[in-house]
Amino acid sequence: MSHDVSITEAHRLELRAEHAKAAEYWGGFQPRLVLTFLVFAAAWITVIVLGTNGTIPLWLGFILNTVLACTFYMPMHEAVHKNIWGHEMRARWAEDLIGTLCSIPLLMSFKNHRPSHMRHHAFTNDSSRDPDHFTEGTLRELPGKAIAIIAVNALLPLFALVPAARRVLPAKLQAVLAAGGDRKEGLLQVRFWAISHLVLLVAFLTGFGWPALLLWYLPARMQLAWLIFIFAWYPHHPANAEGRYADTRVAVFPGSRLLIRGHDHHAMHHMFPRVPHYRLRALWADVAEEMVAKGVRAEGSAVAATGPVVW
Repeated sequence: MSHDVSITEAHRLELRAEHAKAAEYWGGFQPRLVLTFLVFAAAWITVIVLGTNGTIPLWLGFILNTVLACTFYMPMHEAVHKNIWGHEMRARWAEDLIGTLCSIPLLMSFKNHRPSHMRHHAFTNDSSRDPDHFTEGTLRELPGKAIAIIAVNALLPLFALVPAARRVLPAKLQAVLAAGGDRKEGLLQVRFWAISHLVLLVAFLTGFGWPALLLWYLPARMQLAWLIFIFAWYPHHPANAEGRYADTRVAVFPGSRLLIRGHDHHAMHHMFPRVPHYRLRALWADVAEEMVAKGVRAEGSAVAATGPVVW
């Protein structure tokens, strides 16, 4: 018994030391995250205005706003983890407002995403409880899975209210839906879907249907495929291990810093979720040797990498 207690205490001290190091990288208000949101929100709205009044063709607006829609998950994600205002509790409402506003170009409910994402952190790579685990598998299987989750989001009431309809979905996605959140979460998600599609219907009834479809609705659906790749599949692949040092990885390739916005060092995010995405790389540089020794996978051109990126 005393041996078990000593091991537990040693582990506690080890975690305390890790968090002390990570504490150097988080805690204060992060104006960069607010500025990121404001700049991309202004750009997204500008494209909608230009596309609606005919200054740019709708096909170009569709491409531009699909790319811009991809940028809104980062501030939403940081708001989920309460990283925008850090220790400052009085401005939590502003942080939640940013997360909620990001729901519009993403067509993803902030209120629903927070508990779902927390389950992902708590049960990473658990096939029955991790809501992101349905992406597990080979890269060539991912497009089919992305299409399936886009279909679920677009036809949510059908899959939510008619369980038999789920039989057309991949088995792993069926399992995720079956093990999802509680009834309250489900109702919030259906309400968000209903409001979003009511807005789309009103746009069509008032003569703005095609701009709404091509500059907002479809870009939001398309960005989800990219989000599934960079946040669900790539950082966890092959997603076959559980545990603090084994369930995610650091995997860096040329251009990954820009494309994946710091989450090519995703293992650091899972271990220290309060560190903003743009500081994960620097944190990894500080602790890389120690973490690799503990079993964290480091691949590609990452500091302390032990092999190429596993695709």
